[in-house]
Amino acid sequence: MLKRPAFWLALSAFFLPIKPAPVNLFLLVAVVLVLGQEAYRKAIASRLFSPVGYSILALVVWLMASTLLPDSSWQSANLYLVKYLRLMLIPVLATAVQQDSDRWKILDAFALGVLVSVLASYAVAVGLLPWPADATSPVYFKLHITHNFFIALAAPYVVWRLFERWSCWSAPVRFLALSGLTISLYNFLFMVEGRSGWLAIACIPAVVALRKLGFKKGGVVALALALVAFAIVAFSPFVHERVATALHEVQQWHDGLSVAQDTSMGRRLIFWSYSIRAIEHAPLFGHGLGGFELAITPYAMADHFFIFNNPHNQYLLFTVQGGLLALFLYFTVLWALLCRSEGPAPLVLTCLVASYALLNLLNSFHFDFAEGLLFIIATAALAFRANASSEKAHERP
Repeated sequence: MLKRPAFWLALSAFFLPIKPAPVNLFLLVAVVLVLGQEAYRKAIASRLFSPVGYSILALVVWLMASTLLPDSSWQSANLYLVKYLRLMLIPVLATAVQQDSDRWKILDAFALGVLVSVLASYAVAVGLLPWPADATSPVYFKLHITHNFFIALAAPYVVWRLFERWSCWSAPVRFLALSGLTISLYNFLFMVEGRSGWLAIACIPAVVALRKLGFKKGGVVALALALVAFAIVAFSPFVHERVATALHEVQQWHDGLSVAQDTSMGRRLIFWSYSIRAIEHAPLFGHGLGGFELAITPYAMADHFFIFNNPHNQYLLFTVQGGLLALFLYFTVLWALLCRSEGPAPLVLTCLVASYALLNLLNSFHFDFAEGLLFIIATAALAFRANASSEKAHERP
């Protein structure tokens, strides 16, 4: 078991919602085991030379090439390059999946790690763990945005697993899964703020309905889900307050009030406006990887605003640095994952990709640590066929 990369990848997935240090260590062990065993190395080529692999390679190569553009500086580019090079781990780590059960162990481990983070949140709320400094919600391991986004992905996955494995799981296992799901959703809806997570969990049922029922019937279901979401906003004081605050912050920005610079949505809108103006000056090829700060500096200085390196919008971050070409290549990656992947659970992969596609409008998840690594681990587990050659090698006496 210790020689199997999938075991270490599952450990990495488990600790991802908890602590970053073990994640990096276990991920490194998984990569070393893949590269150190011939059967796995041979399987890398089939993943790399696939539509998903080609699209990732094209995006990363262009972003690296964009460092040659005049506005790019290697010192600044290095910060982004390290994050985006991680995407190349997807075809490498995909070889860790020897059989379909490996992929579910990896994702089950992530869901279990999310449950641990939820239990820690309850412990903070009742005083068993200290309330983190500057936290507005009872979170312990992660920021509230990451905490809620991980629940938004783990909870629908657990529901799907319950439907798929209900008859195979024993009554105690079903009870534990349902109990964990219940306390996680309560924590998600009534204890920890996180508008990004709320959007993701609203998106996933709509995606399932559209994929399972088609656009006509799925659209009706999506409309019904929208009404449910509206009811939650209307009748849950916790959710209503956060949504109303977001709308108020947008109005403050629209009215040009200086207080908007100190609010979550106000700052995002300022980030986006400067980013769009920077794109207008280099639309096709961008300002180069690492050229983001230099590109937005004139607009920020004119308004006496601080210089930032992340607009909290992954699409704008790619486009400012790599132009519309980088944006097109990123869309190609998403298209390849949605339409050309070969995994056995396209519905789960579609929900994952759709969640990232939606939430990247409000965040730069491929620039962030935990969210970026989850994308890599989950797509590696879901987007490819099981490693048949490694499976045979593993089964030899």
